[in-house]
Amino acid sequence: MIYFRDLFRRLRQSRRWVAAQFVLTILLILIGIVWTRLPEKHVWQVLLSLLLPLLVVISALELQAGTMRSLANDNGYRVKLVWGALALIFWFLVAWVFWAVLDWCDDQIPQWAGYLNSQTSAHWRAKFLTFEHISLWMSYVEWVFRWIIVPAKVIPFAIASAQSGWRVPLRRVLQLPWNWRWWLGVTIIALLSVLLPSHFFTKTLSGSPQTQVMHEALRLTGAYLLGVGGWLLLLAWAGVLFGCQKTLPENDALTELFDRLRISRRWVGAQFVWVILFGLVVLIGRSIPDESSWKDWVRVILLIVIFSLWIILQAEMMRSLLMNCGRRVLRIQGILSMLLWIILIPVIAFSLSFWQMPIVPWLVGLVVTPVILLPFVFASAVWGLILPWRRVLKMMLAWRWWLGILLTAIVVVLVVFISNSVFTTQTWVTELCLGAVNLLVMGVWILLLGWFAVLFNRTAPPASEKPAAIPVPVGPPEPESQASFKPPFPEGN
Repeated sequence: MIYFRDLFRRLRQSRRWVAAQFVLTILLILIGIVWTRLPEKHVWQVLLSLLLPLLVVISALELQAGTMRSLANDNGYRVKLVWGALALIFWFLVAWVFWAVLDWCDDQIPQWAGYLNSQTSAHWRAKFLTFEHISLWMSYVEWVFRWIIVPAKVIPFAIASAQSGWRVPLRRVLQLPWNWRWWLGVTIIALLSVLLPSHFFTKTLSGSPQTQVMHEALRLTGAYLLGVGGWLLLLAWAGVLFGCQKTLPENDALTELFDRLRISRRWVGAQFVWVILFGLVVLIGRSIPDESSWKDWVRVILLIVIFSLWIILQAEMMRSLLMNCGRRVLRIQGILSMLLWIILIPVIAFSLSFWQMPIVPWLVGLVVTPVILLPFVFASAVWGLILPWRRVLKMMLAWRWWLGILLTAIVVVLVVFISNSVFTTQTWVTELCLGAVNLLVMGVWILLLGWFAVLFNRTAPPASEKPAAIPVPVGPPEPESQASFKPPFPEGN
């Protein structure tokens, strides 16, 4: 009962944001419908058709961020509402990537069901493992991933980002998926807000046109109220479970990670700007006509410029993340030292091409080589060729460094697989989607840089304490400390 009492208390205290969810959400939906009907005959109509989606997205981000912040507890690190709304974009992109993967899996269900049905015996294929049964079971699994597993994983991060921006308390967020109450709440909300409204539209309407319009309006109203109400209950339930957690120590590794990234936020922003410039360079290279005699030279010059800019950004990023690691070399020395190690990457890639087994080049190229090579590259940006060899070797043996490289490799492989499977046509929509995917990859790379800085800082030897100085008396002793001598006197005197 304590949980439910806290749940309704949060909803009552946030009644303004709750009312705004019901009112503004339907308003944004209506604006989106109007946007699809706008003509494009005049300049102002074209500008309005470009500004309306931006206005809808900004309003939706502000609405969701404000509701999440109102239903959650203030952990002492709450940022401004604007920064919390901007941080939500990253998690919306993550959810969109998962949604695209599930859409692709949904399209592949008939093919997979037919293959599995063909691999079974005649008895099982006719009685139990039929094509219809396998397709239905796969559809159930896809529904569970879409409406239960993915929301249960992404929503806690979104709520924490709406409060803390990029300084997300990851350990507190990761505690929530291990709480059975959270999974129970997500399952109940999915059944009430998604599965139940879908049954409203299964029955065919009958009667007069006015009756059909009224029934359709009731269906849409019920589905809207259940959807928005379930979303608010889920956000409030997450706030309740977050409030029951104990506070974490301030010297946590993940807290230090986001502190370092916050200090280096200028170079973090420059990394994302570089991704945009890289996309523009690719578009410029494609726009050069093939019959031009100078096309190859222009493309090579553009690639050299963008690669040089990338090297400089990585060197400055590492120097910013490792600012408290003692004396550093000049920038030009750090950049040239990094190039000496980067030259080994094509050599390693060429040597791995001779392996016949496909799994070996993937493991060596995406996991083993970065674990060994990246500490030398990153440390060279700060210390040049005079490296702290013991600390670099400790980094190679740290299991947390291996874990970070492994997670980064998994994300890269998934992104490449999704890009090759989903974005098959070259349109402006797919180009924007690929740009968003590249920004996601750059975010993972920045997290890896920060993670290296945190782990490398912990490999430093402890500072040896100097022995306490023993005071040496100088000069004659103090009068109070001198022994006094009294001669004996005869009794009676």
